[in-house]
Amino acid sequence: MAASLPVVVALLAATTSTPASARPVDDRCLQRAPIPASAVATASRLGCSLVGRVVTDGRVSVTVPPPGMSVAGEGVGTHGEARGLRVTNTGSRIRVVSEARGSGGRGGGGWYLAPLSTTTGTTTATTTTTTTSTITSTTGTITPSSPAMIVTQRAGNRPACKDRTFNLEHHKWARSLAYRINVAKMPGRFRAKTVLDQIQAANANMRKGRNTCGKPRLGTPVSQFLGRTTRKPNVSPAGPSCGRANRNNIVGFGNLPGGLLGWTCYWYIGNRMVGTDMLIDNGPMLATKLSSSCGNEWDFEGTVTHEWGHAFGLAHTGSGHANLTMQHLLRPCSTYARTLGLGDWLGMKKMYGVR
Repeated sequence: MAASLPVVVALLAATTSTPASARPVDDRCLQRAPIPASAVATASRLGCSLVGRVVTDGRVSVTVPPPGMSVAGEGVGTHGEARGLRVTNTGSRIRVVSEARGSGGRGGGGWYLAPLSTTTGTTTATTTTTTTSTITSTTGTITPSSPAMIVTQRAGNRPACKDRTFNLEHHKWARSLAYRINVAKMPGRFRAKTVLDQIQAANANMRKGRNTCGKPRLGTPVSQFLGRTTRKPNVSPAGPSCGRANRNNIVGFGNLPGGLLGWTCYWYIGNRMVGTDMLIDNGPMLATKLSSSCGNEWDFEGTVTHEWGHAFGLAHTGSGHANLTMQHLLRPCSTYARTLGLGDWLGMKKMYGVR
């Protein structure tokens, strides 16, 4: 997708150099090509219908949702820099927000989607650069699976139960989150029963606020596992890309790029979550049971626990909080992310309270 970006931009420039009446509508609106985030205003001025169109920053992309709805996505990886994109359709305008957040590991060459809006429960400073493009549309409204836990602390970072940092997306579930699981593209080395058990356990880890800090159970609305499905998550691994708005709530597998372990897209109206889809990488990095000689494996249940955090409304902590579940980079050979650190728990408590 990044390679085609200059072509798209050039097309926009060319179409604005001749009278609109001399160009067919499909030509003016780039046909079905993704619209660069920087060119959304131009596409709107040309009279293009934007609902259902793909907006991209050259790597990640999202599909413009119906009026009154927003869409965003977040993931977790093994290394990389932060990058983000959110699209809101207010009904009278399309608002595009691209954001970059500094992170450790920039030299790795990978990347992930960063948090889009934050609330921090600590005085630790992070640097955020946000660029917002707001346009007016001319087309109208626009329980753990294994008792053996490997819990280690990363040197130079606060211990999990001492780090109060959390970031919120400011959207949450007002009622039950019902979801299904598609195992069609899971790695052949995995057993379907183990995968189903660990995805459900990961949901409970985050929803109940499972921790080793002595904190009580959270009051998060119950989640309902509705069984297996053949329906695909509305997330394309290429990019990744969040598809059209839906409320099916599917967890599935795909070949994610750039060292990504998991990716979650979510749709919300105001501050209310209405749908979420999750894609877990089916490459060689994840393991449902870490080997005794582990050197380059990442815990499956811990990764999915992190992704459920996004689905419930948590954003990344930013750099310097590597012992928290919602750190943007997970470390290998450890199951620490299955249990919430103090900041993770405080973020969920801020949204949902305790029982």
